[in-house]
Amino acid sequence: MRAGPSLAVAVAAAAACGDNTLPVGPPLAPAADLAIVAHPDDDLTFMQPDLGDAAARGGLTTVYLTGGDGGRGVRYAEARHDGVMAAYGALTGAHDWRCGWIEIADHAAEHCRLDAAAISLVFLGYPDGVPDGSAPTSLLHLWQGDIAAATTVARRPASYDRAGLVAALAEIVATSAPATLRTLEIASTHGRDHSDHMLAGALAVLAAAASPVNPAVISYRGYDIEDEPVNAAPALYDRALDALARYHACADRCAPCGQACPADRVHAGERGWLQRRYAIGMRRRAAGQLRSGDGCVAPTSTGANAVIVDCAGAPSWQLDPGGALRSSSGLCLAANFTGEIVAAACSGLGPDGRFFLDDDGHLWSGVVPPPAADMALAHLHCVGQTGGRPRARLCGAGAAPTWELAPPTTATPRATAAIAQTGRAVRLARFAPDPLPRLCAVEPGRGLVCAPGVAGGGLGPAARLDDPGAPLAIEPESLALGDIDGDGLTDACGRDAGGLLCATAAAGYRAERWSTALAATGPASPTDRSLAIVPGAPTGALCGLAAAGVACLARGATAITDVRSAWPDRSAALWIADLDGDAQPDWCAATPGGPACGVAGHRALTSDGIAWGYAAGGAVQASAGDGAVPDTATAALIDIDDDGRADLCTLRGELIACARSTGRGFAPRATLARLPAGMVATALWAERAPAGSLPRLCAADATTIACTR
Repeated sequence: MRAGPSLAVAVAAAAACGDNTLPVGPPLAPAADLAIVAHPDDDLTFMQPDLGDAAARGGLTTVYLTGGDGGRGVRYAEARHDGVMAAYGALTGAHDWRCGWIEIADHAAEHCRLDAAAISLVFLGYPDGVPDGSAPTSLLHLWQGDIAAATTVARRPASYDRAGLVAALAEIVATSAPATLRTLEIASTHGRDHSDHMLAGALAVLAAAASPVNPAVISYRGYDIEDEPVNAAPALYDRALDALARYHACADRCAPCGQACPADRVHAGERGWLQRRYAIGMRRRAAGQLRSGDGCVAPTSTGANAVIVDCAGAPSWQLDPGGALRSSSGLCLAANFTGEIVAAACSGLGPDGRFFLDDDGHLWSGVVPPPAADMALAHLHCVGQTGGRPRARLCGAGAAPTWELAPPTTATPRATAAIAQTGRAVRLARFAPDPLPRLCAVEPGRGLVCAPGVAGGGLGPAARLDDPGAPLAIEPESLALGDIDGDGLTDACGRDAGGLLCATAAAGYRAERWSTALAATGPASPTDRSLAIVPGAPTGALCGLAAAGVACLARGATAITDVRSAWPDRSAALWIADLDGDAQPDWCAATPGGPACGVAGHRALTSDGIAWGYAAGGAVQASAGDGAVPDTATAALIDIDDDGRADLCTLRGELIACARSTGRGFAPRATLARLPAGMVATALWAERAPAGSLPRLCAADATTIACTR
């Protein structure tokens, strides 16, 4: 019989003999989050706290590519199935699972559904490959062409070849239509990992390329994180450890199935991994020259190979959410089976025209690579260059060329822009009906002045915006721009000695008292520099750092009632923005060990700052050049790629570099834009761009303001 966890779980069971005795499972449903992992427990070990949060929200589908059987057969594989059901039951408080068999791209798979939490677990049952992929029927042997197909470890067996695995996963992606696709390492570019993990990650990328939907893709590092700094908050670690301990009770019988094993019965290596979370994302949108080293990609005629040219004469490219790379001449890049990169008409392209630019700078192709003799460390094609041409080839440890997709900037003399303020006192925002954002500051004796953006990246002369009869007389560094009254138009707010003043578009930018809370204490007040209007949040979400902590205020408030966190202290550099796309204010502070952040979604468990800085080789990126801790003048939280999550951008010499948010941590820094040669900027400003577009960023030194085109 199909055994279920020994708790209040209604799992459909059937005799083991004969397909006609096995129950029919519920159909797959749309899900906001889709995870594709190698084994039952990968999601519990390497993807926390993300999947714990996704389970609590509901709308999660997790696909287990292999049975994780380790050669021990169906019963052990099913014990692992029971374990993940027990774990998700504990995370959600719901336990009424329905299990049965469904067809996915003409392959049988077991599907277990927890309706109360809208969670689906899909078990494909491909044989476990063991860590080095040496098992005879491993995914690695299938990928290399050593075997043509393998039969699943399941009560209703299926046979998978390479194309069948991609087709099955692509159908799951298409049916669930997720906003976010989470998977494991896609190649050995960070160090040692389980062979099955890396093949599962590679297959997830290819499935996304072969599907008609365009999820945001996040790849979680595996075994190699054991040498990176611990970054799990204790409360979130305890939640994840409890779920993993319940999994082991069913899988390894260290406690009755449905209960939790003692913590010391969970393998020490797993406990170590569970204390660390490091992920790499794929850019949703990007624009600029496609550069590797000193060369940039240019198209030639349709159907001809793309070429590498001097960047001074190279065209710009746009990466869209569908993975298309479109040139300013109207052609798209496409990759063929052999790795040739050609310029093609943009219409009608499939996986050959889908590319994935990860946060490490690798540009992956959506084309399934042909089998090769040794693919142990390289499973996908990424783009490099050979003989003056871009070319796709297998990428992994020791062979993973990187690219940047970054626009140049256009410089405007500060005297022309007529913006005297600098640092945090200057803000950048879009004002209707202007097609480009304005650079604004509150100038002594001049009020709120704004320099309009012009085509090509420059700035026009500044003009006063607020009403001289009711000026926005605030501490200059407290200026915050955004929609404060919910009418879709940009407003301006700030602090004075009486509290908060706002000049709204609806009132013709006549300043009025918005709140008597958060009164200014002087131009050097940390609260002045932290004030922010959080986009997407409920009307009145004007937030800043007060004596009580991170606070948000509604109109007319006379006292602070919504304290989001007592962390950090008032001396911290603080940024407030939506980091995870839930339309709630989150917060980050600079620390000597890198950025630390708190998110609204964790307030029930912890409101303290959690380490968000990305680490590689044991060193945390401080998210500023040369390990420096950023401040509010040289760093900004801004959504750079239209994925709904604010990213941390800083100045690094002649570059603007950004660490993208992956929802529960930052990814590696990548170049977003190049400043004019020789410019040493001391201030950075960024606009919140409308949905479907990319933001403009500006940097400044004493004489020049340079903005992205």
